[in-house]
Order: sequence, then structure tokens, then C-alpha cells
Amino acid sequence: MSAPNIVKRNVPKDAVVHSATVSAPTNIAVIKYWGKANVQFNTPINDSLSVTLDQGDLRAVTTAAASTAFDRDRLWLNGSEVEDAKTSKRFRACVDGIRSLATDRVDPTGKVLVSKEDWVNMPVQIASYNTFPTAAGLASSAAGY
Repeated sequence: MSAPNIVKRNVPKDAVVHSATVSAPTNIAVIKYWGKANVQFNTPINDSLSVTLDQGDLRAVTTAAASTAFDRDRLWLNGSEVEDAKTSKRFRACVDGIRSLATDRVDPTGKVLVSKEDWVNMPVQIASYNTFPTAAGLASSAAGY
């Protein structure tokens, strides 16, 4: 099942779901990243070098969706729900980041469909999948969630 279909599968057909789907290429590390020198500033211990692959063949696809029809924040990776995602620091950072970047959503006439303040009250669901095997030596975390 595709990422957009996963986040919408348990929602009434007439529910409004605001979503965006993006894809990103994977890469192969030539000089490997070995951790962080400074966690606060997210700086690496060493330089790294990688080769980005053609995303026509190898990519990660991620959908982020928000709706008042959702019952809670949720995450799926490669089709499987991550049960403890709501308490994950990384997931919380992503969801809180999505909410903090949200702005008014307007239609072509300028009518506000969703105000910046309304996004805070909408549960967010994220689904991400790779078109290549996980743990195959490709940098899947650099491409998707």
C-alpha cells in the first residue's frame, strides 16, 4: 500500500485530509559518517562523502497528513505501524516541526481553509517507505523519515 493510502485508509470518505507526499533519493556513503561532535548544533565528528543515486530506481517516499478525523499522531515505516512512535523523541521532533512550520492554507481566492492556529489541534500521520531493501547498505535514513 502506498504512503498516501496508508494515512487515509481508516478515515471517513468525506473527511478533509491535508497531505503532502515527497520523494528523495538514497545514497551510498564513500566516507562514512561516524556520529555527532555536538548534539546541540547537530555537527558531525568527521566529514563524509556520498554518492546520490537516481531516484527513478531507488528512493524513499514520505507522506505527512493532518486531519481532525485522525484520532492520534501515528507513524508507519515500510507499511508497518511504529507502535511507540508517539513517545519517540525523533518522531515528536518531526511532528512538532511540521506544526511549527504550518501557515494558513488558503484557496486560490484567498479564503482561509485552515488557519495556522488550527494545525496544532490536528493529529498528524506520517508514512514512509523505501523502494529498496532496508539494511542493504544504502542510506535510507538520509532519504526518508
